[in-house]
Amino acid sequence: MTEQRGMKIMRSHILISICILVFVPGSAEPASYTVLEGGVDNGGTLRGRITLDGSPPLPKILTVDEDVEVCGGDRPSGELVISDSGGLTNAVISIDEIPAGKEWGVPDEFVYDQKKCEFVPRVLLIKPKAAGVVLNSDPVGHNFHTISPGIYNVNKKMKAEASFTVAQNKIRRPGIVRAKCDLHSWMKGWWIVTKTPYTVLSDEDGNFSITDIPPGTYTLKIWHEKLGETDRTVTINAGETTETEVTLEL
Repeated sequence: MTEQRGMKIMRSHILISICILVFVPGSAEPASYTVLEGGVDNGGTLRGRITLDGSPPLPKILTVDEDVEVCGGDRPSGELVISDSGGLTNAVISIDEIPAGKEWGVPDEFVYDQKKCEFVPRVLLIKPKAAGVVLNSDPVGHNFHTISPGIYNVNKKMKAEASFTVAQNKIRRPGIVRAKCDLHSWMKGWWIVTKTPYTVLSDEDGNFSITDIPPGTYTLKIWHEKLGETDRTVTINAGETTETEVTLEL
């Protein structure tokens, strides 16, 4: 009996310890971002370019086998778009650990469209908790389906030339949301729910610029849907522009 009672007490202590680990306030999410009144004093700029190491592969061709009269024919995949000079389009560049700084450059409300059976834009930056609208500009139906680790998940049939709204706060937290259409298998897109305003996309030649960064040393994160995630350390000096080039590998 004494031994059984001792085992019960031990199990109770283990259970209490687990509960304490699970329910520590604020352990799951970082502190929210704060906009500094008056902006960043003597901030720096990070300017750079994202490139692909080596020669780009031939583009993957996607088969269009539904609603061809509207969607058009087979098309190159947009998952890896490289300029003639090797610049990588639609890389996401971010500095996440800045707790306070400049105004948000990402709109409070977003628009995400479906045109000719493609998502427009393919990669969309979204402010945390933002409201928005998902459009179907096509004269055929779609089934809009998002997949994420609890950020924003929906599976919704959309009639031709219809829309639906995403209410404020329905997007629960920062992270990556994958979008697809269950009726047109080639359609793929991404929502990047940002942690701070210090998140940008590379342009059609791989160039990017992040402005008004408080001076300091940070981890620069680079994410790409095909090439994954990498990071590097950058130091930003007051009132100066720091140049960097990041080369990604297949």
